[in-house]
Amino acid sequence: MARVLVTGFEPFGDNPRNISMEVLSQLPTFLHFIDPWKSLRATEIEPIHARIETMILPVDELGANTVSNLLTSGEVWDVIVHLGLCESCEVPRVEIRAQNKMSMRITDNSGRQIMEGCLSQDGDMYASVPVQTWVDQGLDTDWELSVDAGTFVCNETFYRTLHTLANHDVADAPCLFVHLPDFERCTLVQASSLILEVIQNMLFRPVLSVVGGLMTRDETYLIARRAQHEKHPGKWEFPGGKVEFGESLQQAIVREFNEELGWNVRPGSSIGIWHHSLAKFDIALNILPVEFTGANPDEDDRSSWTAHDALVWRSLDDDSALDWLGSDEQVVHWMRETGYLSKPK
Repeated sequence: MARVLVTGFEPFGDNPRNISMEVLSQLPTFLHFIDPWKSLRATEIEPIHARIETMILPVDELGANTVSNLLTSGEVWDVIVHLGLCESCEVPRVEIRAQNKMSMRITDNSGRQIMEGCLSQDGDMYASVPVQTWVDQGLDTDWELSVDAGTFVCNETFYRTLHTLANHDVADAPCLFVHLPDFERCTLVQASSLILEVIQNMLFRPVLSVVGGLMTRDETYLIARRAQHEKHPGKWEFPGGKVEFGESLQQAIVREFNEELGWNVRPGSSIGIWHHSLAKFDIALNILPVEFTGANPDEDDRSSWTAHDALVWRSLDDDSALDWLGSDEQVVHWMRETGYLSKPK
């Protein structure tokens, strides 16, 4: 059984209530979590049964250090989610950076007010959770990604926990901070729904859906080399990219070809999905046949290229070594095995 910790804060300042505290009572103690990336994953993962533990923290230095101290003393959680109130937020914010900074516009509940200070000799701390994949997958509740957890006790708490996880001999656990708007902009039902979605996504390894365009000509296929300023520079791939939230596979490949090469293409249906793993998430690569629409572009004109520095029409018989990206080479093996290029499309 997975062990999940969710913390909230008591009221502070001029706030008679704190949504981060009150929402804790809305969370179930036990829950089965289903893999949110089930439809994209290569192999099915069983649901995870989790116990959700809640903790109300005082808004002071003691509260900021509570979870850090518990980790140091040997407590182990599979997921840690800190919650706090954001008086100026319109929607919940999932924080991924804790600043190495204290600048308190009001006193905390112990009367402490640090006008300017640092939390350690180290720099800012970042969550290891690949939250960007959630943007592409989408959540049921409105939210936004943030890299500014403020400079009050919320940020201090997030920083202390991340710093302990990164710099001490403790069991590692994914940790995030979620800032919730006040009750006028966020109900307890909305807040609890989002928190459960956040926990669900933290419990399972994400899968990112991407598309690659298979363009063929005279029994050759087109591949592109990633430019030096891109991630994975020098790698060869089928042109394409990630599927953004709300897009179909066809819409994604049309957009990617236009953004990366300045070309207009017409896509077909996916001919298959190939999977591979990166450090923090898995990739589900959908390959779609594509063809030019309208007049063929000048393939030597690089003025519209944004992500690549070379294009090659490669024969299927050419098995010379290339530095391939991800599972793209497996697509070539599949074409050889099936005789794809010799079949009518």
